[in-house]
This record gives sequence, structure tokens and C-alpha cells, in this order.
Amino acid sequence: MHQIASSILSFILSPLTWIILFLLAGFFIRKTSLKRLCRIIAIVIFLIFSNEFLLDWYENNWQPRRVALAVGTTYSCGIVLGGFAGPDADGNGYFNGSADRFIQTLKLYKLGAITHILISGGNGKDENKDFREGAFVKTQLKMMGVPDSVIFVEDRSNNTFDNAYNSKKILDSLQLQPPYLLITSAFHEPRATLLFKNAGVATIAYPANYEGSAGNFSFFKLLPHLSVLLGWDMYLKETVGYLWYKQGKKKIIIGR
Repeated sequence: MHQIASSILSFILSPLTWIILFLLAGFFIRKTSLKRLCRIIAIVIFLIFSNEFLLDWYENNWQPRRVALAVGTTYSCGIVLGGFAGPDADGNGYFNGSADRFIQTLKLYKLGAITHILISGGNGKDENKDFREGAFVKTQLKMMGVPDSVIFVEDRSNNTFDNAYNSKKILDSLQLQPPYLLITSAFHEPRATLLFKNAGVATIAYPANYEGSAGNFSFFKLLPHLSVLLGWDMYLKETVGYLWYKQGKKKIIIGR
């Protein structure tokens, strides 16, 4: 159910969806003036959301700035949110494009910036119930020399809302001193930070795997790119989710 709701929301918010809808409307509507209007709207949406310079600008303003921790500062725990590992066709675990979350977590531990690691992430996709991301990530950390005694796993969550509230239960039981470093993808960090705050968990954002470029102007960035059009999907979903929770709304499945 969680995954279905998230997929529906992604479909509704996608610029490509609205382009197709307006093109279809322009095809089936008989009135000439409305046909023309629908086609113009579809073209305008395409030109706006396929503009790489605009997407760069939004990415750079949405994603939190990189964090430079003070030398010698140590935090009791780094909370790394799941969604960066999954199973292959044979059920074996592998890292995906968000694996910088893992890299940054390991680096923080090795540098002494965190003393404990909490892996917060269940299996949001119902078809992958045989694969446990938390267990896989814990195994990988142990292979890198991180002792079992400092790794904790929360694997009951299906979304970021659950991550926050389930993590709080574990952190309260461990009595680790806040604030904690919250490690997740930069595009996901604003909403994740808000949800952890709402759950009563004091965190410091530590964003990973940044998207986009430096945002410098280039004529070629003004040309339409299909990949740019599709790149808006996750930002629009994250923005809507952030605004929803910012207004004090209760649980809604926005996805990871």
C-alpha cells in the first residue's frame, strides 16, 4: 500500500504526466481554440521543466549546503537512512546510486566523528520482503572493520515518517546523547530533517550524494533535455512532502 500510494503521487506530480494529458486533451477536444491552448500549455511545461539551468538552480537552493564538522567534534550516533541498497534478481544485496550515504557514514565513523551507527530502513517495496537492507548494510560495515557492538538496525520502516519515529524508540532505549548526525541524500535531507524534528529527535543534517552541477550559466543548459524533465520528479515529490508536514499534517506516504 505504501509503495502504491507513493507511485500514484509521483505520477500525479510528474511534469511528463501533465504534458501527456494536455497533448491528449488537445487531440480529443473538438474546439479549435481549446486544442491550441492545450498544445501551447504542453509546450510551455516541456520548455520549463526540460531546462537544465532551472533544474540546477532549484537543486542548489533545495539541497542543504555541505557540512564541515569542527575538528575534534564527536557525535554519539550517525543515523543513516535506507534506500541505498537492494536485491538483485537472485536476492543478493548490492548498492545503488545513493550509496554515498553508506560511504559518508563509514567515513564519519573511521574519522571518529560518530561513535555509533543506526541504520534506519526497512523494505518499502512489498516484492522485496525476503531482502533486509539493514542486515545487508550491517554486514558490509562489519567487513569494513566497524565492530558489531556499535551498529544498530531499525528495519521496520516503510517510509521516512516511520524512520523518524522508529529511530526515536531505539535512540531513547540506548540513551545516546543528542544531537545525532542525520545522513541521507541531499535532495531528501530537508524533509527527513523536518520529520525527525517532528518526532522529537534532535539531528544535524549531513547530506550525501548531491545532485546537479555548479549552476553556472551556459547556453546549452537552456536547450531541452528529456533527462532534465524526468529529474524534476523527485524534487517535486520531496517539496510537496515537506510542505505537507511543515503545515502540521499527519502521516501521508510520500516515499523515500
